[in-house]
Amino acid sequence: MSTQDVLFNKELAPSARPWLRSAILVESLALGLLALAWAWFSYGYVEDDAFIHLEFARSVASGLGFAFAGTVTNGDTSPLWVLFITLIHACGVEWVASAKLACAAGFALAAAGAWRLASDLPRERSAHDLVPFAAVAVTIINPYFAHWSFSGMEATAALGLTFWVVWAVFLNALTVRRALFAAILLALGPLLRPELLVFAALVAPVLLWRFWRAHEGASPTVRLAISAGLAILMMLPVVLWCVYALHAFGSVVPNTNLAKRGGAIGAIALRLLPVYLMGFPVTLLLLPFACVFGMARRQTPGVIWALVLWPTACVAFYLANHTVVQTRYCLLSMPSMSVAVLWLLGRVATPRQLAGAAAAMLLASAFVVVAIVIPHVRNKAELREQFSAVSTFIREHVPPREPVAVFAIGQIEFESRHPLVDVGGITQPQVLPYMSDPAATLRWAKAQGARYFAGSTAPEAEAVPVFVLQVPYIGWTLQHALYRSTESYGVYRLP
Repeated sequence: MSTQDVLFNKELAPSARPWLRSAILVESLALGLLALAWAWFSYGYVEDDAFIHLEFARSVASGLGFAFAGTVTNGDTSPLWVLFITLIHACGVEWVASAKLACAAGFALAAAGAWRLASDLPRERSAHDLVPFAAVAVTIINPYFAHWSFSGMEATAALGLTFWVVWAVFLNALTVRRALFAAILLALGPLLRPELLVFAALVAPVLLWRFWRAHEGASPTVRLAISAGLAILMMLPVVLWCVYALHAFGSVVPNTNLAKRGGAIGAIALRLLPVYLMGFPVTLLLLPFACVFGMARRQTPGVIWALVLWPTACVAFYLANHTVVQTRYCLLSMPSMSVAVLWLLGRVATPRQLAGAAAAMLLASAFVVVAIVIPHVRNKAELREQFSAVSTFIREHVPPREPVAVFAIGQIEFESRHPLVDVGGITQPQVLPYMSDPAATLRWAKAQGARYFAGSTAPEAEAVPVFVLQVPYIGWTLQHALYRSTESYGVYRLP
């Protein structure tokens, strides 16, 4: 067996055992029913950032380009998701339903990708027969996957894309069709999530090297030409988007890159750690053991290195960029680490021990889903209804030429169609230097023409409340009583 065989898994996996067919059917039915139940339960929940996608999609559908409330701005980090939602809407589907259908497609892409990838991993020991089942289960039954799966956001679709790329690049013989498949996904990835530029930097060189090796029988000129063509294919969509962004926005870097930045790297790390620990505690606990005992004694396949290095590179990127990490950022790469940990444990563990490790991952995730995600999503759905009432009030009672300053701009703009002043910096990055000082932020908003302010508290003593309601708690907490609490949210007329 050659090093190439070990690194890229040329037909190392044995044929499926007979019992696997029944297990596949049972798991597919169980997880499918669970997905349908969750889609029904969470249908009322649409993340405010998803409404930002919808506003951009409505603008694209109207022929105005990437604009928010009629203003062309680089305020969306996922132009491919916007275009996908626009395409679904063009088939006659209502906007929110379009976002939900896009999420369903992302769910299917991630679930199928986890299964395909884990099924084709090398099977060195009998414990590895369990890896595909465990990989799909720990991917789907995860608090962050559950939270974002039908939120209107692109996180699960981006996760699924990475699974399929790793499968295409690192497993089995690299045919021309497989190389084109991987290249197209790598090309589209950064337009789905900007972090996938980091992913492409890790994986694209391996794809090009394997493609070059696969055509050893061709002349150097032909090999160079087809490899260059593959490289151009991978770069073309991003290059075209950058040209458009420079022309339309004046910058290729989205406004959110600055708006989502925090303070010093130490503070960023302190925020990042609990986010990762809450979503993947058992994976992180088992990672050192899996690496020490699963990697040290024999050569490790390249696919496993890719699954470990990708989330590691993501963390490095977030720290270097001072990104305030959210749960969906963690979801983008950490399931890959879980798959790698399961496979590495399969090298040294018995089937029963591996099943125990997978069960521990599932139990930890299930606890967070029940204790936090379910009440959180229920409250988010209620918040959407309350924000609809705010949007209705603004549309019907605030004069159309008097802008409203607001931080959460997505749903209010999408539903009210009223001029807003974005004090969160997503569409108006000019506010970013003032955001650490609420008084300075308010002065800036007034200078932009704001005559009203929407938020949880009055922005200044002289502000007059014109519409106030109670909204539910929407944080992440183990203090379950907080999910039954409310706080005020209102519209205030500025002096």
